[in-house]
Amino acid sequence: MAKTSKLTLETLAANADGAFENARSMPPAMYHDPEIYDLELDRLFRHEWICIGRLAEMPEPGDYICRDIIDSPVFTVRQVDRSVKAFANVCLHRSASLLQGQGHVSRISCPYHSWTYDLDGQLVGAPFMNETPGFDVKKFRLKALPCDIWEGFVYVSLDANASPLAESLTGMSQLVSDFRMGDYVSVFEQVETWDTNWKCLVENFMDSYHIHRVHKDSFAKYGSSEDITSLFPGGERYTYHLIQEHEERKSVYAHPDNTWLKGDDRYKTYLINIFPSHVIQLQPDLLWYLSILPSGIGQISIRWGVSIPAEILEDAPIRQAVIDEQMDLIHQVNSEDRPIVENVFCSTASPKAVPGPLSYLERNLWDFERYLARHLSS
Repeated sequence: MAKTSKLTLETLAANADGAFENARSMPPAMYHDPEIYDLELDRLFRHEWICIGRLAEMPEPGDYICRDIIDSPVFTVRQVDRSVKAFANVCLHRSASLLQGQGHVSRISCPYHSWTYDLDGQLVGAPFMNETPGFDVKKFRLKALPCDIWEGFVYVSLDANASPLAESLTGMSQLVSDFRMGDYVSVFEQVETWDTNWKCLVENFMDSYHIHRVHKDSFAKYGSSEDITSLFPGGERYTYHLIQEHEERKSVYAHPDNTWLKGDDRYKTYLINIFPSHVIQLQPDLLWYLSILPSGIGQISIRWGVSIPAEILEDAPIRQAVIDEQMDLIHQVNSEDRPIVENVFCSTASPKAVPGPLSYLERNLWDFERYLARHLSS
């Protein structure tokens, strides 16, 4: 590794080892150094757990979601027994991708030569291969990948030896399990490409400092939230903060038919980062998530979705009007965030860019830095 890359990682590690009171933003080269980017691909995205989507987005057997994790196309598919399995999205014949996007199949058929697989990955048909001596469909099964579920989210790892995800998120589960976010109804999913580094968007999502300025016409229109925001260090695989509102504010609140959320939880919002790049906004009346994957140093693929609790949709005079209201807000927020995270990526390339002191409202950014230092600096 080049001397400049080593120096950047040493600076990152030194910042992570200090006290938060002295914390600074990441060295700007962290967003632009090709060697560090390659290290992130190798140590993070080829080994950690990546959110593919939600169980609620693939409710029936045969429902699937595809994602390219760096250079590895994968898909998850709901099984007949309603479990979910993950496979490499590569045909065992000539390596064509089997599925695209999101959808439903009864069997998985290769678009190139019609090799056909059951939902559990077993090859069941291969036209004209019966003339090939020794060929037997029973000998062929798609490459299975580790798959784990946490609070209704589906994760895949490219590492066959990945340690269980759900176990490492026990602390987070204890905080959010009463929300029952796995039962929220999916109302929107989309994949977008933004021109920025993946870390810029993760940091932005977990940054409470920019709300008053960037989101003055969306989240901040209900009033200041800085004085009701609390930030926490989280654990080895996550960090989070929460916004504790109250009944009079009428910004975030549980529906009267929601009898399982008690006390402050009825007016609470969690902002969560499941490392490396799954971010979640959880409220009693909304679930918004982004699964962020790098497509290069300066480009990202974002799969994001919005869900609403069933009791809110069922009680609405006009169901679509409730959905449209939430989607108008989220689209507004995205339109405010995109130019600023693309701006930050471009400006951190300047030779004059330096690490700046972090506000107490950016505590989670430091936690993210410490995660990166643990995995990249050794």
